[in-house]
Amino acid sequence: MPGGIELSVELEGEKQLSRRLLIVADGVTDFTDPLNKIGGELKKTFDDNFDDEGSLFGGWRERKPQYRDGIRIDTWPLLQKTGEMRQSFESIVDKNSLTISNKAPYFVYHQSNKPRYKLPRRVMMKVDEERRQYIQKAFQAYLVSLMRSRR
Repeated sequence: MPGGIELSVELEGEKQLSRRLLIVADGVTDFTDPLNKIGGELKKTFDDNFDDEGSLFGGWRERKPQYRDGIRIDTWPLLQKTGEMRQSFESIVDKNSLTISNKAPYFVYHQSNKPRYKLPRRVMMKVDEERRQYIQKAFQAYLVSLMRSRR
């Protein structure tokens, strides 16, 4: 693409980010390095979001208390009863794409933006403005380093 690189991010089937990086990068065909860096940072952010019970992306609604014999039995942090969902983030990187997913079977029900009746939405993955800027800067830094090394 003359004049820049098109970057698009899809989350939940909707385009969340579509930006044109204003750096000419003729001949650059392998973005593995910045994509690995971006993937690592995003996975770290998503993991940190569990510690903060979703506060990075708007917070998670409290669960309804569960009691057995008058004793509250749901004292573990939200979405961390077994730790499976938190530990199930994985990333796949090739030279032109990064895919971050969560293989826990119930992840999609918490993350989904579909109407809900019982299970509250608890966003674990999101590309907000802070992450958008990080992604853009990671690509820019990579392309600038390539241009400097070709001098």
